[in-house]
Parts: sequence; structure tokens; C-alpha cells
Amino acid sequence: MTSKYLAVTTHNRTLLSGLHRFLLVAIIALATACTSTPTADRAPSDRQDVNAPATRNNTLLIPKTDDTTLDVRVISWNQKLAQQRGWLFALTELETADLGYISTNTGTFIRSQLLWLKGDIEQSAQLLNDVETTTPTDRDRLLAERQRRFTETHRYIAAAKIALERVMLGVKTDDPTTHSTVFNLLSKASEQRLASELRRTEPNSDWHQWLSLNRAYRRGREDVFSWLAEHPILPSGALDLPSGLRDWLNSDPPRRIAVLLPLSNRLKSAGQTALEGIVEGLYATFRDPALRPDIITIDTEAAGSARAAYLRALESGADFVIGPLTKDRVSELQSIDNLPIPILALNRGIPDRNSATTQTGAAQVVSLSLSPEDEAEQLAQLAWADNLRNPLVIAPDTAWGARMHTAFADTWRTFGGTLREVALTGSEKTDNETIAQGLATLSSESRIKEVERAFDAPIESQSRRREDVDVVILLSPTPQSARELRPLLRFHYAGGLPVFAPASIFEANKGIANRDLDGIKFVLPPSTLSPATSATEMLHALGADAAAFVDRFNQADSANGIILFGQSGDLSTDSQGNVHRRLKPVVFNRGRARPI
Repeated sequence: MTSKYLAVTTHNRTLLSGLHRFLLVAIIALATACTSTPTADRAPSDRQDVNAPATRNNTLLIPKTDDTTLDVRVISWNQKLAQQRGWLFALTELETADLGYISTNTGTFIRSQLLWLKGDIEQSAQLLNDVETTTPTDRDRLLAERQRRFTETHRYIAAAKIALERVMLGVKTDDPTTHSTVFNLLSKASEQRLASELRRTEPNSDWHQWLSLNRAYRRGREDVFSWLAEHPILPSGALDLPSGLRDWLNSDPPRRIAVLLPLSNRLKSAGQTALEGIVEGLYATFRDPALRPDIITIDTEAAGSARAAYLRALESGADFVIGPLTKDRVSELQSIDNLPIPILALNRGIPDRNSATTQTGAAQVVSLSLSPEDEAEQLAQLAWADNLRNPLVIAPDTAWGARMHTAFADTWRTFGGTLREVALTGSEKTDNETIAQGLATLSSESRIKEVERAFDAPIESQSRRREDVDVVILLSPTPQSARELRPLLRFHYAGGLPVFAPASIFEANKGIANRDLDGIKFVLPPSTLSPATSATEMLHALGADAAAFVDRFNQADSANGIILFGQSGDLSTDSQGNVHRRLKPVVFNRGRARPI
């Protein structure tokens, strides 16, 4: 007969079990009593403890009990451990705890979560299938876990289906799933997958109506009005259109738009390119001349300051502003207490100044930009979606590199991931030494030499890289730097690892040179998938998207999903008024960027 507690085989393990019983009860009681998340006394390390005790074949020793209720207190306790110390530490703590307080069902659920963090997707899914639910609350919790995993692996159609099931289940939670959740997940799916799902869905079903509404939204306002005429009763008991669509449909365009750009001095060319994109975008967005806003231009260089340019816009009768273009000009406007008319800036302000920014009245500053941090965040999402968990981040030791690394790391941690190593290039060491240290091939060579010295004879051996890295995040600022670093990865036995990089490694019309980067996955704005692209074309795309975003400006207040499928990316806003771009994932194949 199998013992109830398979782990209790020694006096030491028994002592540990007793101690963990006390600690577990105390931690759960403290977590229940607190209404806010406590702050750790010491910031968690990005490194997992490689000397942490190993689990016994990764098997959790869970007692067999009849209680199938999922204990959210224990689940939250273990999730915090995993977030702060890594999945292995959380697994060890769960294994050595007194499992009389943890039901088999709860333990199975937690172990499934930890294996997901590890990257053992198959076993994690098998365990999740074994979880039983006997109450609507537990059913919702299980569905929420599945929805999260589908979202993280970019299976957005499947995630939206589960979200709709949760809406219909009707369980009230602190973070409720709504019809907007369903719609936003559908907006993240590709047009091809959306069309495929539509073809195989029963036309009279609620699910088909949600799919067709999202397709209409992608096509424009007239298609949404046509959809509403065909579907006067919204599906699934929805009381109103999701994701701020009603605000968009009911909004009136501005009468006069003032465009604040540098139209003289050294940034004249950039300003003129953005202006051309804005003009073309206005004509494309507002095809009816009676609805198309008038446009006036104000040179921020001639005005002397962003404040002066904004005042001129007010005096001219403008009721909307696009611009300025530079960070310092945007920060200057963000520091103004009273902004009577709304502003769609073409850059993000300086972060230090943003922290003190207050916006009053009905006006607000929304910042649309070509921020490379959006790309770093998306690289984290793509690598995680590919079930990669142990990245080596390579970045230049510069302000740009620090921003990119921080953006990647912050996003990676939101998934529960930890960073193995960061290799900074361009410092006192050569790039070869930096890569060797990051992959630990230098220490491998040193061990071989020590053995040779000990035996006073050469040995047949080969250096090896560290085995706890499964992906390289190559944050190169230029195509040339990427071409220089890629051979070093091969030299240090990491040529077989998947590599992800930002759009900065791409150079159009350089097919032969780009072949050195074959196999690297990266991201590109939709407009750059054309045969020829340049920085000026990106500014043109930024201007065109700004003009189109004017039509969606009121929607941005009430929507947290994709608002616009633009030329610079799929655009959404955060709570700080920053517009984020989601770019297209591509891979170098024979020197060309091929969609993934």
C-alpha cells in the first residue's frame, strides 16, 4: 500500500515537514489578513539558485484527500514564491511543506502552474486536465488558467472562446472577464485565423456574431454600422458594444487640427516627412470632404517652444493638436497644468518628467511613437510563446541598451520568468570575451586546461557552453552589430539556439548581407514589409497612423485592446496615455524577411 506521505523517509525530512507546517499556516494567515500585496524586504534576484535542492524526478508528493476544492490561499502563496524565487524554489517548498494542508486537487493545479513556468508544456497540460472542479468558482479559476496559457502562446481564438465561456458562467471576481475581453482577444488574432474560424463556425451562433463583429471592426466604421443593422440584438447578452466601439461610432471629428512639427533647422526633413503622412492619412480616414478636418501647421522651431506653439494652435481656433515630434517638446507640453484641447504627441516624453505630469480638464496627452521598447516587450512575448524560458540577453552597454533590456526584463517577469544572464557589449571587454562569459565557455576551457596541467598531457575534449540557456535575445542597435555578434554565438557553441532581435537589425535591399542573419526571428512594422523601407518611411507611417488615430481618440479612454491596425503596428493604449505598437513577427530566410 502506498504511503500517504512518500517524502517522509528520514528524520530530517520529518523535521522539515513540521517546520513547513508552521510556516505555511503562518504565511496563509498573513496573506488572508492583508488586503494589499506586501513588499519584499529584499528585491528578488533575477537568478535562480542553481544549488537549490533538486526535486525527486520533479514529482510533488501530495497526499490523497477527498477535498477537491481549489484553495486560492495556497495557490497565491506558491505563485508569490515562484515570482520571487523561481519555479524550482516554489516546487521545493511545496514538496517539503506539510501536505496535510494541501489537497491533491490543489497540489495538482499548483504543480501544473510550476511546470508551465519551467517550460514543460506537455506535462503541465496533462496535470491541468486532471484538475477537478465542483463549484462555479473553481470552474472559473480553471478556465482562467487555460485562457492565460492560450493568450501567452498567442492562441488568441482559443483564449477568446474560453473568455466567452467565463462571461456566460458569470462568476464575480476581482478581475472580471467581460465581453470586451473576448473582443480584445479576437483583435489580437491574425486576419487569416479569424477568417478560418468564421468559415467553420455555425452562422447563427453567438460565436459567429462575435467573429463577424471583429471582422467588421477591422474594416471600418461603415462595416460596423452594417453589422449593427443585421444584428440589432447583441450576442451573449451583451448590453452594449465592447471595447469602446460605441464611443468611436458616436464621436465627431475635430473641425481644425493644428500640427506641431519641426519644419525648419536640422529636423526639417523629419518634420516634413511626418507631415506628408498626416495629410495622406487624413484624406484616407475622412474620405467625405464635409467631415474632413481643416489642417494648419505650426513650426515648433520657429515658435521657440512647445508651449508657444500650443498657444498659437489655440489662437488659430484648433480643437485638436498632433505633435510635437521630439521628446523634450512633448515633455514640455505634459508639464502644462491646463490643456484645453487634446494632444496626440508623436513621441513619448522624458520618463523623469512624466512622473510629475498631471493632466486636468477634458484634455489629455496621448503619445504615439516609434519607441523601440515596444519591440523589446514583444520579443519577450514571442520567446515565451515558443516555450523558451532561459534567455541570454545581449545588449550594448549604452542608454539605448539599458532601455531595451529593462523593457524586455519587465515583460519577461510579468510571465513569471527569470533572467539567466545579461551580456553587455562595448564595455572594457571585447565582444568575444563578453559572449564567452555569458555562455560560460571560458570556464569550460579553463577546466580543460587545469586537467591537462594536472596530468601534464593533452586530453581529447571540447569546450561546452552552459546548458541552462535555451534562447538568445540579441538587442543589437544596428544590422552591422548583429552581423558581428552572430558568428560569435556559433563559435561559442550557441549557433543552434533560437535568436530573437528587434527591427533595428533589418536593412532593406541587403539580401546578401542579411544572409548572415538567417534564422533570426525579429519584428517589423507592417509598412516595412514592402521591398524598400527607410527611417523616413517609418516617419511617414507614424504620421499616417496619427491621422487615423484622431478618429479613434475618444475610444482610447474606454478601450484596453487594439484600437487601430496601423502602418506602424497594431496600436493600443496604456493607462499612462502611451500608445503601444504590436509589430509583425518575421524571420530571416535567405536574406529576406519572411512572415512567421
